[in-house]
Amino acid sequence: MVFLRPGKPPRHLLDAIAVPKGAKLLESASLKDGHTWLIATTLGLAVLRDDVAQFHRWDQIDRAVLRRRGAVLAITLAGQTKPELFAIQPRDKRLASIVSECLTASVIETEHVALPDGQVIIALRRNPADQSVYLEEIVEPGVDRAAAQEAVKAARERLGEAGGLPPVAW
Repeated sequence: MVFLRPGKPPRHLLDAIAVPKGAKLLESASLKDGHTWLIATTLGLAVLRDDVAQFHRWDQIDRAVLRRRGAVLAITLAGQTKPELFAIQPRDKRLASIVSECLTASVIETEHVALPDGQVIIALRRNPADQSVYLEEIVEPGVDRAAAQEAVKAARERLGEAGGLPPVAW
């Protein structure tokens, strides 16, 4: 018989997630629904629901917010506007803190380009698996990206230069 500390998923669940080689377990939590686990590693966040696993590197997550009322962790993936909601146990708020810290560590610098119909966020991100640096562009829904091309181009050039990225031919 194997005794696990509270919050540590059983070995067969850990084996089911496709975590990249070299990742270390930071924290995990069994959710209130009883069949979902969130597993934070040094390289990303695994969601294991009914033995179906998804792994998201930290740089593939745009936002993670703990909604204190009801202890709900809202996670928005890159390119999505609607967060996925995870009802965590009140005792597992440490997981939310670790998710927030790891997500913050993947963002080197951001620049917000304000537009009449919203904003475009240019982020200089770091891939935790290989430490490579790249630019990510987050366009708010309803923003006319074409109308803001010059301002976005300038922001991308500034951040790319700051991150040591080669110039992009426009």
